[in-house]
Amino acid sequence: MRNLAAPNSRGPVRPVKRGRMPSLSTLVLIALGLGVLVGVFFGEGTAFLAPIGSAYVGLLQMTVLPYITVALIANVGRLTWAQGRRMILRGLAVLLVLWGVGLVTVVLMPLALPAWDTASFFSTALVQPPPDVDFLDLFIPFNIFGSLARNVVPAIVVFCICLGAALMGMKNKGPVVEVLDAFAESLMRVNAFVVKLTPYGVFAISASVSGTMTIAEIGRLQGYLVVLTVTTAYLTFVVLPMLISALTPFSYRDVMRVSKDALVTAFATGKTLIVLPMLIENTKTMPEDRNHPEEVLLSF
Repeated sequence: MRNLAAPNSRGPVRPVKRGRMPSLSTLVLIALGLGVLVGVFFGEGTAFLAPIGSAYVGLLQMTVLPYITVALIANVGRLTWAQGRRMILRGLAVLLVLWGVGLVTVVLMPLALPAWDTASFFSTALVQPPPDVDFLDLFIPFNIFGSLARNVVPAIVVFCICLGAALMGMKNKGPVVEVLDAFAESLMRVNAFVVKLTPYGVFAISASVSGTMTIAEIGRLQGYLVVLTVTTAYLTFVVLPMLISALTPFSYRDVMRVSKDALVTAFATGKTLIVLPMLIENTKTMPEDRNHPEEVLLSF
């Protein structure tokens, strides 16, 4: 009689290994490359994809400012007065450092280009004067709904900080913060769904742009594109990650791991604001003892 307890003569059954799904950044890069190839091959025939790319960017923008508003109010409101004062001082210090890096970059970038007195493709008559900047309207939210409608981010941030500071001093602020957290989580779920469409949106954008751009236009901008690419790569992969690593407990690898999806998406779409929710969500995947942004900021 066969012994039912005897081991299988064929040996233990090994679990079937499933292929690992590529990351979002990998899929976006693949979609970007395929879009460029399709645009180069079909040319003007890819122009119909431009509305699809615009619709994708619009869907990403749909949740950005509402998420920033509710998340900033909730996160500032849950702090204590002592934590708020410390965060303001250290936040201003970080902001000054970033402004310094930006100003130095803006001053040094034109020095990399040759000094041309005249050019056959350029005329000062074609240059429109830049619009006047109204700093009061930029930083003071006279009408917060108007600022939200016009994407005036500095005014929106000022409004959120003021409202969060008022919430900070309330005794029974718990229910309000919980409602804001639930609203922010629902916005993140909508954004997460749209993020899944990123490869398709990037494909449409890259195919339409590469199909409608001429070689002459690329040749006219090649010097500027080279300088911009080198400068952006240096800031993205050297200066800013090392600065974050020096001021926080996070390592260079941690910073690049959580930001790679946002970097690739921002590069492919040309929009930096739309990747903020993605960047915040990826930051939550940091090690458990390091996933409190306010404590990290207060620690240095």
